[in-house]
Amino acid sequence: MLAVLLALGASLGWGVADFLGGLKARSAPLLSVLLVSQATALVVVAVLVVARGVGLPDSRYLLWAAAAGAGEAVAIAALYRGLSVGTMSIVTPVAATAPVVPVAAGLVLGQMPGLSQGIGLGLALVGLVITSCQPRSGRADTARLGPSVCYGLLAALGFGAFFLALDQASEDDIGWALFAARLTSVALIATIVVIRAARGNKLAVHRAELPAIALIGVLVVAADSLYALATTQGLVGIVAVVGSLHTVVTMALARIWLEERLARIQQVGIATSLCGVLALAAA
Repeated sequence: MLAVLLALGASLGWGVADFLGGLKARSAPLLSVLLVSQATALVVVAVLVVARGVGLPDSRYLLWAAAAGAGEAVAIAALYRGLSVGTMSIVTPVAATAPVVPVAAGLVLGQMPGLSQGIGLGLALVGLVITSCQPRSGRADTARLGPSVCYGLLAALGFGAFFLALDQASEDDIGWALFAARLTSVALIATIVVIRAARGNKLAVHRAELPAIALIGVLVVAADSLYALATTQGLVGIVAVVGSLHTVVTMALARIWLEERLARIQQVGIATSLCGVLALAAA
């Protein structure tokens, strides 16, 4: 029950952050949005680690954390790019297939859920798959379908790796796991920014955009922390599926603020996923 609630909190934070990230990437350079938000997240995590005063964990946990950071950097870059050039209501549910990676890994490692957990897990996964279905539409929407699906799949692979690696890294100390993961993602993004800037690409961001972009970083830290804690309380496959409901939050915000319509099949998928979460919470 606690693991599910923590994962739900993570999904809410990620969902709002994803919506803001995709929205800001439409008016500011993607790399700038990534660098400012991730750097903000790194500063927040660094302050928390220093305040706690906990010593460095074993190097293998730091390596897992670095892998999580690399996966998340790829996932966020792909997601924000997809949200900025594609259709949010298509990109987000495709990205929601990310739990397939940790679920499969958990089964291989013998992490078998109970009956009620299995039913809830199945409903949530089926719901996410149904939500990713998109009915045929007009030519304008079809032109955005390809990029939406491609970037969504790349984000799914990155998030799947992040879910799995952060679970391993959090077995020692959550604070250091989050710091090492964030440091890796910031280093990767900063390297790309330097290369692009050297080639003459403009990556400036208006001052008015900075508070909202920085807020993305704060939300990501809060969500990552809740997810990492959730993995210590329950099976990673279940936690990853619940956490992936952040796509539902993003789609809801896109519906409210951008007036993107949800097809009937997507509404059914969201309802199915929520039923699965209720079953998991009752387990």
